[in-house]
Amino acid sequence: MSKMAIKISTDVPFSKCVVPLRKYTGLGITDIKNKIENKDFFAETDANDIDEMENLKGLIDILLKLGAAVKIFDSDKYGEGIFDYQEISYDEFINNIDRLKEIMEELQDYNDALSDEI
Repeated sequence: MSKMAIKISTDVPFSKCVVPLRKYTGLGITDIKNKIENKDFFAETDANDIDEMENLKGLIDILLKLGAAVKIFDSDKYGEGIFDYQEISYDEFINNIDRLKEIMEELQDYNDALSDEI
């Protein structure tokens, strides 16, 4: 299963980022602070779940508005031997969401066509 995750570094006060991170991850303040200080991954999510990807996009957008530096990482199950996570740009992340939406629409159209035949 392909996964997405983020890392955060911030020059803005830590307190500004706590609320959205707690809301999304459910982690405590100390855990969030430690993850930021240790440059650990946050918000690991299934890259094939459109709802989870949209939620992650919302979190990233909020953090960027607050002034945090957000790095986005992609992990592909077929690339496990090559890399655990590979950094991607925000544009690549958005393209992944758009591609996933297109696939979901095509599958829905296909399912509708099959239902009409029966």
